This record gives sequence, C-alpha cells and structure tokens, in this order.
Amino acid sequence: MSLPISFRAIYHPAIDATNEEARRIAEGRVDAGWLPGEVIVVWAGEQTAGRGRRGRQWVSKPGNLYASLLMRPDFTAEKAMQLGFVAANGLAEAVSGVLAKGTSVTCKWPNDILIEGRKVSGILLETSMAAKGANLQWLIIGFGVNIEHFPGDAEFPATSLIEEGANREKATPALLLEAVCRRFQAGLACWRKRGFAPARDVWLLRAHGLGGPIRVRLERRTVDGTFRELDGDGALILETGAGETRRITAGDVFLRDFER
Repeated sequence: MSLPISFRAIYHPAIDATNEEARRIAEGRVDAGWLPGEVIVVWAGEQTAGRGRRGRQWVSKPGNLYASLLMRPDFTAEKAMQLGFVAANGLAEAVSGVLAKGTSVTCKWPNDILIEGRKVSGILLETSMAAKGANLQWLIIGFGVNIEHFPGDAEFPATSLIEEGANREKATPALLLEAVCRRFQAGLACWRKRGFAPARDVWLLRAHGLGGPIRVRLERRTVDGTFRELDGDGALILETGAGETRRITAGDVFLRDFER
C-alpha cells in the first residue's frame, strides 16, 4: 500500500472495531511503535463490534472499508470538529473518483457522505485531552465506506459503491483507503496553513439540503427549520419558523420530504 509520508497502516483481517484498536494504541495498551508526527491508519477487513455515532451498531461485513486515523494533535478540542469536515471532503472526493462523471456525491451534516441522496459513508471522531483548554492528547477519525454491502434496514437510506456502478478494480478497500489518506493529508496541510475557511467552502459546495427544509433530531427534542449556513466552527445554523436562528453542534439531520 502506498500511503503519504508520515502515514503508517496497520491491517487486521478482523477486529472488534478500528476505533477501539486506535484507542488502545493511543492509551499505550497496544505497543505499535507510534512515532511523533506519525498518523497511524488502523484498517480492517471486518469489524465484529463496529459502532457509529451515539453508540449505534455499525454492521461491518467483509468487502467494505473500515479504517481509523490516529493523530497526536497540536490543537485544542474546539478545533477537532473542523477536521471532521476536512475528512468528509477527502472521503467525498475519493468516492467521486470511482463513480461515473456527473454522479451526485454530497455531504450531510455533520458526518455522512451520500450518493444520489443515499448514505455510503460515515465518520466518527473521538478525542482525549488532559485538561480543558489544553491541546488534545490524541484524535481518532474513524470512517467506513460501503463498497460491496449496505444495510437494507438502515434508519437512513443507504447504498454502496458497487450498487452505484463503481468499477470493482478501482473500488477496492486498499485503493480507496490510499485515496482518502492522500486527500486528507492535502486537506490537513491546507487547514494548518489557511484555517477552516477553505475546507468549509469546499464542504458547502456539496452540502446536502443547504437552503431547504430539514428536521434535526437532538438528544431531547426534534426541531424543524431551514438549513441556512455552516458557521466558522462547523456548527449548523438552522432558521426556525419564527425567523430566528439556532446554532446546532450535535444532532441527526433529516430531509423532511424524503426521510423518516
């Protein structure tokens, strides 16, 4: 596998979850020889206990891509959310690269990649810091891409690369992982040099539902409104029926006309 300089892959034919293994390395429970400045890429052929946001079960059959990037950040937790959008841009570009020209690939806030409105990929960020305001001790960006399989009973409509006509020779887990890592490295370099604005602008070009009616399910309630903007930190700006705006930092987004 050809990864960017400073990226090192560790492959497991099967594992409980790539995020869990990355956490074990970060906490020193697994000695992977993690060097300063190195991004460890944990990837697996199958996950036996995969999970998504809010602890949801993540069905992880062989044939799809399951991976986690482990970093030692030099920034605070407040900026970690921005890297989720940097990663989403890289995933969207990698997915577009194996599909027919003109296929709609969009980003759904906060962390999903869609093909023609159906979910093909998701991202899960996990962090640890020693104290409030301090730099993070480690950051894990976990992601998966439906290549061969997708859940038929998912809460959100789902699909796979093969279902959408991707070339099997180009859409392999290894080749897709290489493409994601290359694009993430480029996005990370731009983010370090120019801040979040360029990544935000790229993400907004693919933003699913921007300017239209959406429903956001929060931890304790559900709110309806219009998806107006993504702010400078990556929060969703929702305009309610009364013309007021609300800043959303965590939640599940539904397009009211098409999803449950």
